[in-house]
Amino acid sequence: MGLRSRPESLAVASLLAATGGYLDAYTYVARGGVLAAAQTGNVILLAVAAGDGDLGRALGHVPSLVAFVAGVLLTEVIGGPGWRRVLRRPVRVVLLLQVAVLLAVGFVPAAPPGTAVTSAASAGVAFAAAMQLNVFRSVRGMTYATTFASGNLRSFVEQTYAVLRRRGDRALAARQARDISAVLAAFVAGALAGAVTTDAWGVRAVWGSVALLLMVLALVVVETRRLERS
Repeated sequence: MGLRSRPESLAVASLLAATGGYLDAYTYVARGGVLAAAQTGNVILLAVAAGDGDLGRALGHVPSLVAFVAGVLLTEVIGGPGWRRVLRRPVRVVLLLQVAVLLAVGFVPAAPPGTAVTSAASAGVAFAAAMQLNVFRSVRGMTYATTFASGNLRSFVEQTYAVLRRRGDRALAARQARDISAVLAAFVAGALAGAVTTDAWGVRAVWGSVALLLMVLALVVVETRRLERS
């Protein structure tokens, strides 16, 4: 089954979505047009470049894809019974590992698209995004994604339609529609912040996502303590 967080609060889910949007805007603007969090985009860009005969540009998307797979695999390993006995708070460990990786990415200098330096930086972001996507999956009982918007937009339409058509538990559907709309808004806000900040700060703008993750970590600690006391 791998490592999974307990259902996140809306505040945690929104901050994580903002982080996902921020990271994709950052890598697209500062790291060679690669979408490090949304790998669907990378697959399409790789295929388009290959179709154009630009093998170098196509291969530039491969490190990000490989790093994403590695990030998912790592969280699956950490979620195993052996590691769970060693790591008392594995979700916090994942967040701290994300922070460490993204801090390191900020020290990687700017370089032209397709170079090894740019590929290494985007791969680091993809690795961090993959861990986040695989661990944080549920907000107040509803499945969502922290690093892309397509599934969340589908869920919003689905729940809104259920309310309008008076299907099932309308109160629950309305709450879930509000929750997922907040997550979508946070993703867009994060992407906007990532683009603006990257234009201003360059490659070190990735540290803005570190600030968001540290807020997530603080909320996770507070919420866990509250649950343990109740």
